[in-house]
Amino acid sequence: MAVLFALALPTVPSPSTALASGGAASPADDARNGAFLMVNTVYPPYVVELADGSVGGTATALAEELFRRLSLPVRQRLLPWNRALRMTEDGAADGVSMLAHAPERDASMAFSVPVAVAHQSFYYASPAHDGFAWQQYEDLRPYRIGLVQGYTYAPAFLAAVKRLDLVVEYSPSDESNFAKLRSGRVDLCLSNDLVAESYLNSQQDLRSAVGKAKRPVRSYPLYMAFSRNSPLAGRLAEINAEIGRMRADGTLQRILGPEAVQPR
Repeated sequence: MAVLFALALPTVPSPSTALASGGAASPADDARNGAFLMVNTVYPPYVVELADGSVGGTATALAEELFRRLSLPVRQRLLPWNRALRMTEDGAADGVSMLAHAPERDASMAFSVPVAVAHQSFYYASPAHDGFAWQQYEDLRPYRIGLVQGYTYAPAFLAAVKRLDLVVEYSPSDESNFAKLRSGRVDLCLSNDLVAESYLNSQQDLRSAVGKAKRPVRSYPLYMAFSRNSPLAGRLAEINAEIGRMRADGTLQRILGPEAVQPR
């Protein structure tokens, strides 16, 4: 899920789901106020910080609804992305509400069944690179490509970066990546389409300065991920069954939107 800031965001919890826990207490339960702790970073439209300081967004709403159905209390906090990952890996947090799978995460995290489908594409600076198109990774050799620390990317793309010695530059967030794009420090950004479009639509001056390549880089599933040190990892079958019911009754589509649930 891909999601990454040079300055730490305030760690503000959203309101807890006011239901008694039906499972074992989480590790470091005193820091959770008796609730399971799900951590995320600001990643619109999946996770947003609302005007009152609480956490909103589609992934946040999905977690709230799932925990409500399971009669489990939950707190959600905003953190820098790499910190959120570390806390989930070591059990200081119970999980991440929306995350792409990567093999290196299996040792520390248990993944739910897929809950959404995401798409990654190249975004380019306009008018400097108007007409940008690519068919194979060799076409990317002339360009400086902006990536985000802690995000997962297609294995074929990462292999091409090494094989072709492509120029890539990592940033702490999508926002900083697009700022580099506008200033000319990178030529392309590789981003989740929903995240990129949400951000660009909120910045109208940037919207007109950025174009999107027609050919996507990849489509990939998104999951809820739980620390293997959390009791939630032991309840994965129950969680998956409830996610299945949420898909069957249309809840996933209602919360996430049809474009985020159905493959193209």
